[in-house]
Amino acid sequence: MARLVLVGRDWSTRALLRAQFLEEGVEVEAYESLQDALQTFVPPLPALLVADLTASNDPEVDIRDLASWVKRVPTWLIASRSSGVAAELEGRGFERIFFRPVDVGELVSFVKQRLLRRVDPLR
Repeated sequence: MARLVLVGRDWSTRALLRAQFLEEGVEVEAYESLQDALQTFVPPLPALLVADLTASNDPEVDIRDLASWVKRVPTWLIASRSSGVAAELEGRGFERIFFRPVDVGELVSFVKQRLLRRVDPLR
């Protein structure tokens, strides 16, 4: 299966998502900071980046940095509707935006479907 990169400052959410992805057989790399994750972006690039912005120290910078990668790496975001940056997410090229609360099982299912489409173009 294709490579997934997961980013999120909240360790408990990151660990829960990573564990669920691994349980489902999805190859996943998890990072606390977006900057750490982006440093690993050398070919082959990840098939999908899922970034949880809800606990970001600087969500405006993270959004700007993520938006610079969306043409090369499909990017899904998890955000809070109550955050000041929620309105800035639309129209920046992000493939999907989820707002908390997010059902972990549904998210994992959506990611698996997306990764399978990339691996098998006939799907």
